[in-house]
Parts: sequence; structure tokens; C-alpha cells
Amino acid sequence: MSKNVTTYECEQGTLLKSYDTFVALKSKDRETDMVTMKWHSRTTSRHINEFLGGKEYTNDAAKVSQSLLDDMGKFIEAYSNG
Repeated sequence: MSKNVTTYECEQGTLLKSYDTFVALKSKDRETDMVTMKWHSRTTSRHINEFLGGKEYTNDAAKVSQSLLDDMGKFIEAYSNG
């Protein structure tokens, strides 16, 4: 993964942060992966595809609002910084 990528482990799985934006969740069961509906950049799209394991997995992921991933990420960051 790129130096501009951070991942956070949580109960649901692993959350991906590209640059300063939370953009995807890889669920532990891989059945409920999530990806932002908002398009950010080619580089961030590449980060998401690499993280989820390729475009076919990214296409299968639930498309969710950016605000949902932001809220999850802020909560997890606050919790991990304890």
C-alpha cells in the first residue's frame, strides 16, 4: 500500500483512509464490504481497488455515503487514540 494510505482495524473489519479521507471498509466476512459513492481521484480509486482486492470486489461492495464512512472513521480514530 501507498504511503498515503492508513488502515484501521475495528470490530466490523478494516477501514481504509486515503490521504485524509475514509473511503472503504473491508468487512471480516467480505459479504458487507463498503465503498464511498463519492469519487475522489484516480489515486484514491487505485487505493480502494488495491485494498478490496481488485475492481470486481470494489464493484460488489455496497456503495455508501461519504458521511457514513467519515463518521465511522472519526469514531475509530478517537477510540484508537484513546
